[in-house]
Amino acid sequence: MNILVVGYGLVGGQRVQALTRNPAVSSITVCEPKIAAGTEVSAKAKVVEAEAAFSRAYQAAVVATPHDTAVELLPRVLKLAPAVLTEKPLGRCAAEASRLVAEAEEAKSRLFVGFNYRFLRNIRPVRSLLATGELGKVLAVDAVLSHGAQPGYEKSWKTDPARCGGGVCIDPGVHLFDLLNWFFGPAELVGGWLSRLFWPIPVEDHASLILRLPSGAVASVFLSLSSWRSRMELTIETEGAQILVRGRGKFYGPQQLTIAPKWPWLRPQEARETEYDYGIEDTSFPNETDEFIAVAGGASTGGTLASAEDGLRAMQIVDDCYRKLPPPQPFG
Repeated sequence: MNILVVGYGLVGGQRVQALTRNPAVSSITVCEPKIAAGTEVSAKAKVVEAEAAFSRAYQAAVVATPHDTAVELLPRVLKLAPAVLTEKPLGRCAAEASRLVAEAEEAKSRLFVGFNYRFLRNIRPVRSLLATGELGKVLAVDAVLSHGAQPGYEKSWKTDPARCGGGVCIDPGVHLFDLLNWFFGPAELVGGWLSRLFWPIPVEDHASLILRLPSGAVASVFLSLSSWRSRMELTIETEGAQILVRGRGKFYGPQQLTIAPKWPWLRPQEARETEYDYGIEDTSFPNETDEFIAVAGGASTGGTLASAEDGLRAMQIVDDCYRKLPPPQPFG
């Protein structure tokens, strides 16, 4: 299978390495203007000039560029490959996401969005468990996603509204919005507060949000760009148990999952809770990449890969954050 990868930054590099390890992939054409044409970046991947990259067809393609560039490039890439994976988010707003969904349909290309959190080893079992319904109705959800960015973040393209589309609600918040939709069905923003407390930037660096789930339960979401210990935490209360997800590997700590059944003292012969530790290694990118290649090769989707419609639904929540909530006050 011949693959096009547009963008070879941090994420694009991870995609190329995952594609290189995949036995179904025979060659990878990389389009990255910051690297000289002819450079071999892996055993299967070579950088070519943009004109050459966009002048032929491929069996699949990956777009891993900044948000604004991805919006411009995707319509071209969709015409070159019947299956395309673009890194999150899908567009900088819901209108752009909707247009990209339509352009994928017109090009007859299957468009997927890189929501790699779905492939975390402590996330996939939760989706499966909730799908069985054995724990009863969902009563409440509490979610946290935060990190401390890095020195010089205020100069990054990720803080330029025209390029990124917004602040912490879109990156990394869109990951949590997608997980809420994937776990529980369409979530609706009903309230919250955006603030700009640490970074001297024109977009929000903190968000406290309340969303309503289809069951009537409330999801509380906290997002931050000044968390000096990176956090990814998800607590789900159901009629039958409490599910606790902690960590996503690397700086966020090991991927852990705890299931605590209701009223354990009524069953003293059973464990009060069950704990799973999936370790520090984050395999979500290669696992997501492998499922994308399998689907591009004709396999049925495993149910984890996010569709363009999933990307649109997550962006609709992002839009609501900026449309329904007061804008953050100027820094300082």
